[in-house]
Amino acid sequence: MYCQQCGAQLDGGAGFCVRCGTPAPSRPVIPSGPDPAAVLKNHLHVLGILWLVYSIFHIITGAWSLVFSHYFLPTVAQFFPQNVNQDAMLHLFGLFRVFYAYTFIYSVATGALGLWTGWALLRRERNGRILALVAAFFSLLSIPFGTALAAYTLVILLPERSGPAYEQLSQAVTL
Repeated sequence: MYCQQCGAQLDGGAGFCVRCGTPAPSRPVIPSGPDPAAVLKNHLHVLGILWLVYSIFHIITGAWSLVFSHYFLPTVAQFFPQNVNQDAMLHLFGLFRVFYAYTFIYSVATGALGLWTGWALLRRERNGRILALVAAFFSLLSIPFGTALAAYTLVILLPERSGPAYEQLSQAVTL
């Protein structure tokens, strides 16, 4: 670096020019943001807890749908008049039972995936980030809570800078 007044070469840490006494220009300070790993660490704790709570709620909802189809659908069938086509009604209620059984299976499967995701994020397991991203894509259509949790997960874990930060956190736990 050179003096702006006289052009003399300045030492690296000099505050003034030794020839003319002019203050040396200060090096521009590049502001750095917070450490991505520290920011991610706080979000991972929140995400892990939210995934656990959401998944338990999801499994309970699936179990409720199975109970509903088993106990409530026969009760509803009794309210239909006897002159209604019984074959059509049996097919309709059979279709409802298949729908509720599918809902139960889907809820338990996605709930188990969410429980695994929450556990992996809280323990900073190596596969936790990828697992959370997969679970988030499955939860996008579960309006409103699944969509909100999926959006939060994607905003925190999908950016490119999150990958190295998560790796750093997961390696720190395993060491």
